Amino acid sequence: MKIHQKAVGLLGAAILLAISGCANSGGAGPREATTNESGDIVLELARPSMVEHRPPSEELWMFQELQKKTGVDINWEEINSSSLDERKNIMMASKDLPDAFYQIGFSNDELLKYGKQGLFIPLEDLIEEHAPNIQKLLDENPEIRKAITQSDGHIYSLPYIDNSYVFRSIRLYVNQKWLDNLGLEQPETVEEFVNVLRAFRDEDANGNGDPNDEQGWSMPSGTLSWSLMHQLLGSYGLGNGGSPAIGQYIYLDENNEVQPLLTDERYKEVFMLLQEMYKEGLVGKTSFSGLEYGQWVNQVAADQIGAFSWANPDYSGVKTEENYVGIHALEGPYGDQVMSWVDPVVRGTSSFTVTSKNPYPEESIKWVDFFYSEEGSKFAAFGEEGYTYTMVDGLPRYSDEILNHEEGAQIGAFQFVDNVYGGYWPYLEPPDTWRTAAMGNELAKSVNADPAEAEAYLPETIISTFTPTAEESDELDAINTDINTYMEEMRSKFITGELDVEAEWENYVNTLKQMGYEKLIEIRKDQYERYQSS
Repeated sequence: MKIHQKAVGLLGAAILLAISGCANSGGAGPREATTNESGDIVLELARPSMVEHRPPSEELWMFQELQKKTGVDINWEEINSSSLDERKNIMMASKDLPDAFYQIGFSNDELLKYGKQGLFIPLEDLIEEHAPNIQKLLDENPEIRKAITQSDGHIYSLPYIDNSYVFRSIRLYVNQKWLDNLGLEQPETVEEFVNVLRAFRDEDANGNGDPNDEQGWSMPSGTLSWSLMHQLLGSYGLGNGGSPAIGQYIYLDENNEVQPLLTDERYKEVFMLLQEMYKEGLVGKTSFSGLEYGQWVNQVAADQIGAFSWANPDYSGVKTEENYVGIHALEGPYGDQVMSWVDPVVRGTSSFTVTSKNPYPEESIKWVDFFYSEEGSKFAAFGEEGYTYTMVDGLPRYSDEILNHEEGAQIGAFQFVDNVYGGYWPYLEPPDTWRTAAMGNELAKSVNADPAEAEAYLPETIISTFTPTAEESDELDAINTDINTYMEEMRSKFITGELDVEAEWENYVNTLKQMGYEKLIEIRKDQYERYQSS
């Protein structure tokens, strides 16, 4: 045993030396500039792989056409999603970097950390000199600049921008077919929604003669706490600030000031409501384990699901989507009716990150800046008029080859263009009406809801995820690690009834305080103050 432990120790030392050597050898400035045989400059980009749904990036029609337009040849490293985080971490630790990371997310903490280490280069001067489309967006919308500027004043990565209220929010989808079968109106309040679910459970809503095969709200395991629970916060006065506020464990009060979310009395009420719904069988008993997406889709196809939460009804499958009507927000017991699950205009802050290895930073920024223009946005989503789409009544419509693809129009388009599947690209999204028209649809029909109501129920303020200082990052890392783990456990125990919410609430609050939740709130207030004044 002693000999074996010694061998392990020597092996560990060797590995550390190898990593150290690799890191040192990889940290000395940009790589050698290269061109292909046609004289095009060559960039090396890393991105997530989606070859199970589309051709490799180097073979994708859009990027081949873009090379002709720009004279930039891309060598893509496509990384499987199952190993993406591991591969990313190895790259950063070894400093064996691509020229840029494309569609690979880094947290604000990581952007600041690697920016200070010199692994990511600041982009603000490059943008000002070589990216007129990005610069225009920053000048016209201060919220975009706020979202991507780190606490040291630098921009280390480019955003994914979506101006659509509809596509950056999720709705509650209720089975309209069942409502009609039972002679019920669409619910407008939380109380009415609960009563509708009770009727679905008890009254043979699908009309097959079996009153016991219907479920109320149900989704694949692991989704309840970030979908329906988040939506209900907007019905209980805790939704101002949008999804990023909820994700940072805060909300904004009527004075637009930061308040602690997790210990609020109304947050407790949401737990108690969900516990009662779970006890009554109004939300799925498989909410925390036991139900994969494919199994859930089969239940929808068998006409057994009364409600779910998503951005579009087609999450349930193209054969059943018309059965579900979208509700943007329910009115709660205190009169609140806010669509709390909504992202800001900047849906992602690290869509394109240029590294210190890049020998062509100016050309890289010029290349990606195209996607933030109207022409580039349209090209990345629809392709080329006359080839992948035609204009019909002033709006794009995909070719028949795309619309008739055996896996649907979205995957059909994905055989040609990039900005249609996967998300968080370094692009400005085209208008939502264009996106749905390309699919041969109208916006209202694509979400089975009134798009105008989405804007009407928006939070007063939708913040972005705050950018921390290095000191804040160190403090928050430890606090968040503990709180994230604890909250995952407590959500399950409270909602399933393993713990009584009322009886355990004081202990729950005290535990969060011991973990540093009050310190977290202090930091969030400082960050929000900086955010407001920037």
